[in-house]
Amino acid sequence: MNSIVSGRLRNKHIFIGLQVLIMILSIGSWLFHRGSADEKIFSPEECIVSESASAEDTVSIDSERSGGGIFLSTPLLQLKKGIYQVRIDYSADCAGTTVSASSDLGVTEMRCPPVELNPAANSAALYLDLSRSTDQAAIHVSFSGEGQVSIKGLALYETSYRYKKNIFYAFLLCLFINFVWLLQISRSAQRKILLALSGIFLLSCYPLYTDFLTVGHDLPFHLLRIEAISQGLSHGSFPVKLHPLWAKGYGYAAGIFYGDALLYFPALLRLAGFSVQTAYKFFAAFVNLGTVLLSYYSFRKIFSQPKLGLLGCLAYTLSPYRLMDMYTRASVGEYTAMMFLPLVLCGFYLIFRGSSTKYRLKYAVLTAIGMSGLIHSHVLSSLMAAFVLLTACFALFRRFSLHTARSLAAAAGLTLAMSLNFILPFLDFYREDIMIKSPQWTGSTIGSFQSGGLFPIQLFTLFQQSNGGAWATVAGISTEPTFGIGIFLTIGLLLFVYLLCVHRSDCRQSRDYYPGVLCTLLGCLLLYMCTCYFPWDALCALGRPVKKVIYSLEFPWRLLAPATLLLTFTLCCAFDMAKKILPGQWRSLLTFSLALLAVNCGWYFYDFAFSGEPYRVYNTHELNTMQMYSYDYLPAGTDPEAIQENAVYSSGIDSLESYQKHGTTITCQISADSENAYVEFPLMYYKYYRCRDIHTGEELSVRAGTNNMIRVNVPSGYSGSIRLGFEEPWFWRLAEILSSLALVCCCTFIVHNYLFRQIIRRK
Repeated sequence: MNSIVSGRLRNKHIFIGLQVLIMILSIGSWLFHRGSADEKIFSPEECIVSESASAEDTVSIDSERSGGGIFLSTPLLQLKKGIYQVRIDYSADCAGTTVSASSDLGVTEMRCPPVELNPAANSAALYLDLSRSTDQAAIHVSFSGEGQVSIKGLALYETSYRYKKNIFYAFLLCLFINFVWLLQISRSAQRKILLALSGIFLLSCYPLYTDFLTVGHDLPFHLLRIEAISQGLSHGSFPVKLHPLWAKGYGYAAGIFYGDALLYFPALLRLAGFSVQTAYKFFAAFVNLGTVLLSYYSFRKIFSQPKLGLLGCLAYTLSPYRLMDMYTRASVGEYTAMMFLPLVLCGFYLIFRGSSTKYRLKYAVLTAIGMSGLIHSHVLSSLMAAFVLLTACFALFRRFSLHTARSLAAAAGLTLAMSLNFILPFLDFYREDIMIKSPQWTGSTIGSFQSGGLFPIQLFTLFQQSNGGAWATVAGISTEPTFGIGIFLTIGLLLFVYLLCVHRSDCRQSRDYYPGVLCTLLGCLLLYMCTCYFPWDALCALGRPVKKVIYSLEFPWRLLAPATLLLTFTLCCAFDMAKKILPGQWRSLLTFSLALLAVNCGWYFYDFAFSGEPYRVYNTHELNTMQMYSYDYLPAGTDPEAIQENAVYSSGIDSLESYQKHGTTITCQISADSENAYVEFPLMYYKYYRCRDIHTGEELSVRAGTNNMIRVNVPSGYSGSIRLGFEEPWFWRLAEILSSLALVCCCTFIVHNYLFRQIIRRK
């Protein structure tokens, strides 16, 4: 026995030492190379310039001398494996001129999407990602044939992104080593559970195993959110409340109205040098892993059986609506929120099951963490969860006790504390004149909400159509993706109903009989509310407040998210009862159901992966910053079509020099002698923008100007350097501190509670 223990300790030390060595090598490699990067600045004499261009201090070309084509190329470059930045300083009066790269490497070995030179800017960056060395690389500038272009500078820099990425890969390798160690020390039953969870996770990531993204409905919007957070962090903002990238760099209040706490993970990956699509893929895989772990933990905790925890994890993670939400719709906020829904159900269930005679803070903490995750991911999912919880509380009013009320109150208080950093700015700005569901959005369901519901035959299908985009009863269902609960949850629902009808007395003996009935009733109610037959339009006619709440859902079938969770509970409850009531038949029924789930899930993956449109996006310039869909969160009255990139308007200003814009911060030197002088800068006006003199601290007044650009009023006779930027008010910062403290306290409580249980078990 002692030899076994000592052997495990030796193995443990080996595993730990190996991980430490891996991380030291990866971090050391980055530290060693970050200051020794190669750089090359090209002069006109070194470059290959076409005869139609003039080359002196700059290389210039215009439409009178050339009809288009490559007019400037670097000599062949010998580059080692790595990521390089090509910096171009230029002036152009027409769009269309591009900068690109070429080499003898294949498309999978060299990634370098061309950059179009924007006439509204004077510099651009091109990223060249090489997976192996080459001596045949070159940079080319191609003229569009219109206007005039002057290349003032061309330089190539080796970045340290390759080594930063290696740190993350080293971290993933350490996680894999820990997983192997966990398999080694686990018992046979635990090892099977771990392998099954791994299989579910890997299967849920099936559409990610390509070198591209497959187009999803909301994918460009959420990629912009990630990229904007990354850009804000690179400019020193934290948290990034006003996203600087949107609306041609004017800034956008998406970070105030849309919870994005978890999006800092892919944003940090972007700062480490990962491409846009790779960062998104890692995030999607992270959400899949979180869904697997949280759903398994929740259902295992609820039913106190690892196998039922595994069944619930399988049914929920691979549920049709969650997969459609993640891949077809690419609704990042909603599928991230679905990761936390099982935790909310678990905490709420345990509060009513275990704390009627004793107050249990740990159940309140579980519920609060789940609800906070919902709020920080997707406000609409929070509202839907709140509706279900309130309905359940009303149905369970007989089970209320002092301890139950205390637990629910603690959960609500902790949720508020951990979410205050989002709720306070949200409510602060919600009172402002901000566009919500603007008339520019052609996809609005206002006036046709009920007709956007589903037909019942769409809810219970075996073969899902993964692509489509029409959501109206008049269009039928041939062009719609198939939203529903799928065949597996349908079988679970039918089995539960069958057992209630035929073996009701036996069912009553189950501990989860009443919770199962409640979840089934609520799940069926939500399914009915997803259809086009639920009287949504009649409810909207009751008044503006009701209409506003209903229209905020956008589509009735959003309620499939909580319905999926509730019916997963029903499925687990049904098979738990069937195991006792139908001992000779439940295995065959479960095997048959799992086979149908494999067909259901496999058909969706096949249809989506092999019929979806590929979408490759690597860097910022490939994203359309005006792709805001509904134009929510812009100041009311803003005309999106009238937004001009890098536009600066002034009146009564004598001089404006040293202009620099970094995200949502602008610095410049101005002077004015006339009255009523002002400057309008290319930033969208939101409150809490401040303009100050850099040296004296004197504040200049700020208000909305042309098309809600920020207008800075300059006093007569003023001359100096100013800084214009967004400054969070003190009560926002206080809310962030309180939320951070609440989160730390909850996590500390969970860790302490876990360690205490481990000590008790060992004794």
